[in-house]
Amino acid sequence: MNAQLAIMRVTLRRLITRKRVIGLALFASVPAIIILFASTGERGSDRLTSLYHDTTFGILISVALPVIAIVNGAAALGDERRSHTMPFLALKPIPRWSIALSTTIASVGATLTIAFVGVGLGWLAAGSATGDWGVGKGPALAALVAAIGYGTIFVPIGLLTRRATVIGLIYLFLWEASFANAVGALAPTSLSHIALQAYVDISPGISPAEALGTLQPDLGKALLKMVVVAIVSLAFTTWALRKQDLA
Repeated sequence: MNAQLAIMRVTLRRLITRKRVIGLALFASVPAIIILFASTGERGSDRLTSLYHDTTFGILISVALPVIAIVNGAAALGDERRSHTMPFLALKPIPRWSIALSTTIASVGATLTIAFVGVGLGWLAAGSATGDWGVGKGPALAALVAAIGYGTIFVPIGLLTRRATVIGLIYLFLWEASFANAVGALAPTSLSHIALQAYVDISPGISPAEALGTLQPDLGKALLKMVVVAIVSLAFTTWALRKQDLA
């Protein structure tokens, strides 16, 4: 357990740097900034609520959060490999599954730290503007679901290839933003659509719900899918670490 905590601390320290946090937090805070400007002289309108959900899902959940998670996931073990510090993980007989679990938790934790800054600021801005302080529940849960999905799946990809971030961006903007949006039957293959599945279950009637495709609003199913993704990713990362020469 001490080894796991040490790996998590080191990985988190490497992922949560000042420059990275400031840049990515500003990116995640775009919806809050939009709401602040849009609410000038206008309070409590349905238009503001709709604008909040549109920008939160369209910018934060569908773009900012996935990019943040892809960058963190790709770097969790990828940076260790590229900087030739992987042998330090093998100085003690640490099980490969333990290394995989620790770095994956750090990846998801780093993403959630930044994501909840954006969600929190947007929630504060929208709650103040609309008077509905429950408006941020859907985004918070959707952020959790998305962070688990993206944050786990790109850890092994980052270990295996230097182009993990490029692969992630191609998946995000070509597959999710294009094909999965255009063809409803492909929605279950999109992590952002699964996050939307949780979002709409908590915040029914929002306009982004039109993008669900064949999915139905269901927080439980969305979380279950991401747990399965996390387990498969951990198993694959463990296998990949065993195939790597860490010594």
